[in-house]
Amino acid sequence: MLYALLFAALLLPVTSDAADFSLSSKTYLLFYERETPGAPTQNFAPLYEYLSADAGNLGGGPFSFHFYGWGRQDLRDETGSGKTTGELGSAYLQYLHPTGNGEVRLGRFFLTEGAAMETMDGIFLKTRTQSGIGASAFGGVPAEATITSTETGDSIFGGRIFYIRPGLAEIGVSYLHEKGEFQRMDRKEIGGDLWLRPVRPVELIGRATYNEATSAMAYQRYLLRLMPLPSVDISGGYESYKYRDYFQAALNPAFLAPAIDNNDRARIIFAAVDWEFVKNATVTLGGKKIGHDLADPGDATRIEAGVKRTFNDHKDSAGVSAAWVTADRDENEYREFRGFGTYSPAKWRFSIDALTHRYKQAIDGTKRAYQVLGSAGYRLFDILHLSGDLMYTKSPRFKEDYAGLIRLSLSYGTVTGGKK
Repeated sequence: MLYALLFAALLLPVTSDAADFSLSSKTYLLFYERETPGAPTQNFAPLYEYLSADAGNLGGGPFSFHFYGWGRQDLRDETGSGKTTGELGSAYLQYLHPTGNGEVRLGRFFLTEGAAMETMDGIFLKTRTQSGIGASAFGGVPAEATITSTETGDSIFGGRIFYIRPGLAEIGVSYLHEKGEFQRMDRKEIGGDLWLRPVRPVELIGRATYNEATSAMAYQRYLLRLMPLPSVDISGGYESYKYRDYFQAALNPAFLAPAIDNNDRARIIFAAVDWEFVKNATVTLGGKKIGHDLADPGDATRIEAGVKRTFNDHKDSAGVSAAWVTADRDENEYREFRGFGTYSPAKWRFSIDALTHRYKQAIDGTKRAYQVLGSAGYRLFDILHLSGDLMYTKSPRFKEDYAGLIRLSLSYGTVTGGKK
């Protein structure tokens, strides 16, 4: 079906006075060395290519075609199950109603619609009336990539009913059903989502998912945002999930990390304040309380503070931050310090980011970790950028580790017969 879509996009009538096209190519060459006790030293040099293309206004109408994919070629030791791999992330035709009240997608696409956050091969339909009431539906075959041998379902379908009042509210109820052998039951989820802005300085966002297969709430997150002054942004919220109900549909217990107990539940309370105390200078304060039902890993609290300054017409920034983590278990307590900065003279761009952790309890005999990342880039042409990164890490896991990255980015767009 995907090959048929490629040909269909080419066969659509593209007139000389109506065609928009954009192309983005990002090429990365990463090189690093790994020394593992009891094993020979390994040298890695994976070459990655990320390619995306969009063609809009096809035939002078509301049709477009979108493509995204990536590939990897190992130039030295294997970084995965083979020296070559890749994935077609998306390739779909899209129709958008001229007034914005309707949408159709056909092909492979990433969908975020209520409870659904999926990559699938199939069709998506969405419509909305002038009164703000709307509905959407989707169906097809899951196309998720996985790092384990866990199989995806045989088919997936669902939909969402919603109400939108622009600038004021959006509320929706959704359903998702994926047929497959997920612990001897299909994946079934019911979702609810809410966005509300009763007055300009107040915003409320909520999302909840119920796992019908396990008869339990899988995930919920609520956020309240207050903006009493143009220079002040206050937010706080609550998040909760249980591993069995949240991850059951995606992972078989055999593939869960050994440190994760499938019966554990996490509850998180968080808050943050951003205050621009002078022009282009912002101070940030934040806190997060993470609670677990089980004594291992136990509860933890993170408090953080930072200052950031932007300059050069907001192209660059510099700042420092610090965080303190207290926990029920000493092995989970640490202090964190970070400093970063960027500088962009003319066609150049430089950046540096340094991070350190100070652990309360030594990990493998080490109580400190360091990481420094430096980057330099140059704009060869308006559409072509060349840059490189060098990273140094010293931690309980890596005695001393160096990694380098070379990046080449191409971004091109054109409009035929019109203004760009």
